[in-house]
Amino acid sequence: MSEPVPDLAPIRVPPVTVKYWSISVLSSRTMWFNAANFLVAVLSLTEVVTLIPPRYMPVQAAVVAIGNMWLRTLTVRPTAFTLPGTTTAVAVPRLTPPTSSEA
Repeated sequence: MSEPVPDLAPIRVPPVTVKYWSISVLSSRTMWFNAANFLVAVLSLTEVVTLIPPRYMPVQAAVVAIGNMWLRTLTVRPTAFTLPGTTTAVAVPRLTPPTSSEA
């Protein structure tokens, strides 16, 4: 004879989004790093008074790439256009593991 199956909790569908708390974009190290690099790029344009010789542009591009990778390891929170020191709830799409057809 078979044993009775215990009552199982109903299967719930996971939420489509996850709530994260964002920081102000003005508090973001990545934003300020990219703003400084934008300024360096503008100062090296020939249309502007050239303060940085164009031969240094590959070095500047490499510094930007390495700096962004390094800052990405430190920054995990989303940013929002809010006042510094405040946080805002942000809905972020939920990531699911890839299926065998996507791999």
